[in-house]
Amino acid sequence: MFRTKTSKLLVVLLVLCLVGVAAFAQVQNKKFNDPKNASQTYYMCTFVMGVEYWIAAFEGFKDCAKQLGVKAVYTGTGEYKLPEQVTAFEQIFAKNPAGIALSPIDDAGFVEPVKAAIAKKIPVVTFASNTSTDKPAFITSDNVKEGQTAARAIAKALGGKGKVMATRNTQSNHQIRVNTFVETMKKEFPDIQVVAEVLTQQDNQKAYTAVMQTAQKYPDLAAVFSPEGPSGRGAAQAAVELGGGTPKIKVLCCDMDATILQLLEEGKMFGSIQPNAYAQGYLCMLTLFLIKNEMLDPLNGALATGGFDLNIPLIDNGLDIITPETAKYFYTDRWQKRRGSTNFKAW
Repeated sequence: MFRTKTSKLLVVLLVLCLVGVAAFAQVQNKKFNDPKNASQTYYMCTFVMGVEYWIAAFEGFKDCAKQLGVKAVYTGTGEYKLPEQVTAFEQIFAKNPAGIALSPIDDAGFVEPVKAAIAKKIPVVTFASNTSTDKPAFITSDNVKEGQTAARAIAKALGGKGKVMATRNTQSNHQIRVNTFVETMKKEFPDIQVVAEVLTQQDNQKAYTAVMQTAQKYPDLAAVFSPEGPSGRGAAQAAVELGGGTPKIKVLCCDMDATILQLLEEGKMFGSIQPNAYAQGYLCMLTLFLIKNEMLDPLNGALATGGFDLNIPLIDNGLDIITPETAKYFYTDRWQKRRGSTNFKAW
């Protein structure tokens, strides 16, 4: 009886060892840009399709796909509406894609959809914004660092004193930026008062109104921080009008587009913090490909259960600080012309 149990145990261990050796050998022999993977299609899914930020993100996603010899498609929803993006996401995973890079409008709203896709063994990574569903990776710039950078830049420009405000929305990464901005001001700059935090939901008209109303209540309002571009544009418009054409209120936002760059060059905005969107998209594709094709042999015991487990909680794609002096280098249309590329064209 003992020999039988021992023999069975030895057989199991031998099988696991052989599987391990085979897997190791397979990983060593796998190649990027393998013709066998040419039929694989990876999707990028965002909200408010066409926003300039997504152009660079998808270009990175597409460039990586070209290098890997697979297909890349961009899709999503045209408006800032959760149900529409959930529907777009569900339509994607119904096609059984090789992988999905998702920037969700809302955390809670995407918990179950992402869980459902992963249950079908479709790799999903999030980028820019996140959902708390267990998934292989989240690719983003450091949102805490963005909030700290914004607070310190404004505080330095104000000489450490004054009244400031912030716009808000419900997107998870934007909440982190504003929360950190407020916390940094309180902790490091006690003589700067955050007098208002207004929910604008990435609407430039709401941001314009918020700044006009706050400035009426606090005539010495000195600066505005917006965690995204649309509200930044609206805040800048208000600052220009309140200053009679020359803004006295310093407006700093995250993200950029041609309008923001023009406002910077004209001296009508203080600055912009831009996550490296191209690197973000590139790293999304690369991570999805590594997972889909099991290109790694991680030392984590997953092989013993017959699975493949790769978990990278955070990949930081870096950021740039755009000033009136450097704005000319960030125009997307000029960059695309140099590259000879077409916005959102699938590969």
